[in-house]
Amino acid sequence: MMMSSSGGTIAPHIAIIGAGVSGMSAALEARQAGLSFAIAEANEPFSTLINFPKGKPIYTYPTAMKPSSHLRFRASVREALIEELKEQTLTGDIQPLPVHIEHVAQKGDLFELVTAQGDPIRARRVIVAIGRSGNFRSLGVLGEELDKVSNRLHDPNDYADQNVLVVGGGDSALEAAIAIARSGGRVTLSYR
Repeated sequence: MMMSSSGGTIAPHIAIIGAGVSGMSAALEARQAGLSFAIAEANEPFSTLINFPKGKPIYTYPTAMKPSSHLRFRASVREALIEELKEQTLTGDIQPLPVHIEHVAQKGDLFELVTAQGDPIRARRVIVAIGRSGNFRSLGVLGEELDKVSNRLHDPNDYADQNVLVVGGGDSALEAAIAIARSGGRVTLSYR
């Protein structure tokens, strides 16, 4: 939030919900345009990337292409990409507010973002830059709450020389199955 000279708060031009790649890119663009902004993040900045498996290859855009955004990627592996993104955003003046936005409502000329933590955030415009991280589906089967069951693959090497059942047939399931197999795990893939 911005403070006025009289001590009251001035609503920022933009409230950004989500501090992933899209939200942080929006913040960089707002700063470049001279607009004030507040950015809210329920988890941690770049949490989707942080939760990717260790050593995951990342394909961003063709290397010959120069994107119009001020947020640039050169890294081709998860860890290096996260460092690049943090260096361009968090080490500067972009500091997300650690709040969960419950809902957004228009109040006169402003939007009010109601938070689970207390005071609402008010802004002239809102950018919703949220992903689906953390919204995994459960199977509703006996035993899925056990410690040996996981909904994220952090390090495929943790499963070397183990029998592993990967449930699903989407990109994430296939990437996890391949990464575990390459690390020496014995993988069974279950897909309806």
